[in-house]
Amino acid sequence: MSIKLMSKAWELDLSQGEKLVLLALCDHANDDGVCYPSQAFLASKCSMSYRSVINQIKRLESYGILTSERRQKAGSRQSNSYTINLNNYKSQCENSAHANFAHANSAPTNVQNTTELCANSAHSFKEEPSINHQLEPSDISDGVTPASQAGLPQKKTAQKKSQANPDNVVCWESYARAYRNRYGVLPAANQKTRGQVATLVKYVGKEVAPSLAEYFLSHNGSWFVQCRHEFGCLLKSYQQVLTDMQRGEQMTQIKARQTESTQSNYEAAKSALAKLRAKGVA
Repeated sequence: MSIKLMSKAWELDLSQGEKLVLLALCDHANDDGVCYPSQAFLASKCSMSYRSVINQIKRLESYGILTSERRQKAGSRQSNSYTINLNNYKSQCENSAHANFAHANSAPTNVQNTTELCANSAHSFKEEPSINHQLEPSDISDGVTPASQAGLPQKKTAQKKSQANPDNVVCWESYARAYRNRYGVLPAANQKTRGQVATLVKYVGKEVAPSLAEYFLSHNGSWFVQCRHEFGCLLKSYQQVLTDMQRGEQMTQIKARQTESTQSNYEAAKSALAKLRAKGVA
């Protein structure tokens, strides 16, 4: 999160949708303005449709305050990289005036040949660095393979990946942030964890799952700590963790033994009282 960028973004003269998407990007960026959240994550965070987020990003790019670049890692398509530069902001009025001036002074030009036009319009891909310090939305692929992007034929046996559920993405992002805050590293994201996240969202609902996943990393149950708060532990004990979160307390082994001891003393006293009553003493 960049507080510096967010503070400045509030002052810009933007529409409600444009400012909301810009603030979401600033919330995910470092102080250099670089971030790469997925469009599915932004749509969920801003309560917008996927198409609306894309349109807002295009407008922000037209104002000069946002640039985007496609990324890939080992040939696999990743979420776009965004760079925020609020010093380049141009209002809508300035953009319109510039466009009108350019149109009035433009002269007819020769049409480029098809080969040159296609070469200039082709998308560029930025190779993903091997190490990064942001949350990688690894399970939010847009379902388009690099081969299809480049216009190359694909194998008939290859199946198109389905787009990830935004609710699952938000849950994983919450868990990963809390995990990094506690252990200083990001948790492994793979097919197994994606399935576990989807199951948790199904069990507790999309409204509860993100906060439950984040709370889990603050739970100091000995088994959770021993397993380094693996997501599978949360899935196995989600009811216990959910109850602790809702009650605002944690049932650790020490507290469990104390509760068991208290209950045993109560049962012993109850039994003794029953015997006295049977003898007519009490």
